[in-house]
Amino acid sequence: MDGKPFNLKLTALLLLLGIWIVPAHPCGAAPALGPIAVFLSDTEAAYTEPVSAFQDEIQIPVQIFNLKGEIDNAPREMARIFAIHPVLILALGAKAAYTAKVWTADHPQIPVIFALVLNWRRYKLLDGQNNIAGIASEVAPGTQFVNLTMTSPQIKRIGVIYSRLHSSETIRQAREAAVKLGLTLVARPIKRPMEFRQAYKQISEQIDSFWILADPVAYTLANVDWIKKRCTRDRLICLGQSRNIAEVGVLLAVEPDMANVGMQAASMAKNILLNHQSPKQIGVMPPLGTRLVLNAKTAETIDLKLNHVVQDLAGEIIDR
Repeated sequence: MDGKPFNLKLTALLLLLGIWIVPAHPCGAAPALGPIAVFLSDTEAAYTEPVSAFQDEIQIPVQIFNLKGEIDNAPREMARIFAIHPVLILALGAKAAYTAKVWTADHPQIPVIFALVLNWRRYKLLDGQNNIAGIASEVAPGTQFVNLTMTSPQIKRIGVIYSRLHSSETIRQAREAAVKLGLTLVARPIKRPMEFRQAYKQISEQIDSFWILADPVAYTLANVDWIKKRCTRDRLICLGQSRNIAEVGVLLAVEPDMANVGMQAASMAKNILLNHQSPKQIGVMPPLGTRLVLNAKTAETIDLKLNHVVQDLAGEIIDR
């Protein structure tokens, strides 16, 4: 497929969101900047695509640092990284993002862009520092709900469990999106992870689908494993926010498109380094592209026939 229409659409979205695309340097030469330090939280393959897209787009020297197992030697590792005098840090994953925040507290001249951090507000990444910008991992609730309703026209009432401390703003946005789409959001707040099962039982008779929110109180391994089984037993269409959740058996996941994340981060970095826009002015932006992941085995288990439109739109179908 010709990539030009895609690139034009991405450029339009970036301009709409206030990110200006910096033209290539005359004669194809890269600007005399660099290096950029890329922090990876670990060795997950999920980082490969955004890093590759970032490198292709940025045209500035990049050095990659995998922080897995390195935090125990933090002073030595920090000295090694700062010795290269990075002009910017791209941090992928929660561990990398928080490390970049802490390590640049005394180096506010080094801008940081973070990405692939679920529920980034939990880590207070913007608190107390003006050198940090980011790309949220959470796809907008409205986009998630549109994908959810495509799987079945009978979906009208979406259940969700959350904590007010971490997800009040997300729930506010979700309620607004639900109204626009003619849906009802049945939301139940909890204060502790062990309240999750009881909260679900209280709303289970009122809903025809369930949204697994990446809330640190509700989103625990035990709760995800339980709700996956419960959605199957109750024959509910369940929606999550990462491929991993579809891999373990949840029917549907809507996540950021990884290549888009890398390109978006590169455009933000160019804007900071070449147009001198401050990270604080950029803030945390929504991901520009999304990817739909379906678990066909789960669909079969709950007797849901996936229509060809949904299958065609899916970026990946697991257990087909």
